[in-house]
Amino acid sequence: MLSKRSTYIVLGIYLILTGLLNFIPGLSALTIVAAILALAAGILILITSPGISKRLGWILAAIYLILSGLTGIVNFSFSGMGIVMAVLAIAGGIVLLIGWPGFRHHIGFILFCVWLILVGLIGLVSLANLSLAFAIVAIASGILMIINE
Repeated sequence: MLSKRSTYIVLGIYLILTGLLNFIPGLSALTIVAAILALAAGILILITSPGISKRLGWILAAIYLILSGLTGIVNFSFSGMGIVMAVLAIAGGIVLLIGWPGFRHHIGFILFCVWLILVGLIGLVSLANLSLAFAIVAIASGILMIINE
């Protein structure tokens, strides 16, 4: 049986791998693994915890992850997808930060929200300076989610 904890572990591994892909060019062969993990994390968010999946921020984050996964696995795309993905990421990050005060003590969760916002900003505006921050936040958030910090 899948649990909320397994969702955080899959999401954490995805975030760590995403961050490492930015630091280590030789890992580019693992891009498909990152896409599969994104798709799995998005689906897990929606099916493992009804209390979580009913929250708008989690739904937006799950849709972002599923679209991201589909893009990497089957080259899924549509006109304006970059803008839609960026808006989903920013909105998901902001709504999660504002709407879930009980998790403010969970540093991994807060960093995940920050990561979503950074992903969205990078998608909307060419901010090459944010790519290092993006990678660091992804790795830190993933590690902290896995260890449940």
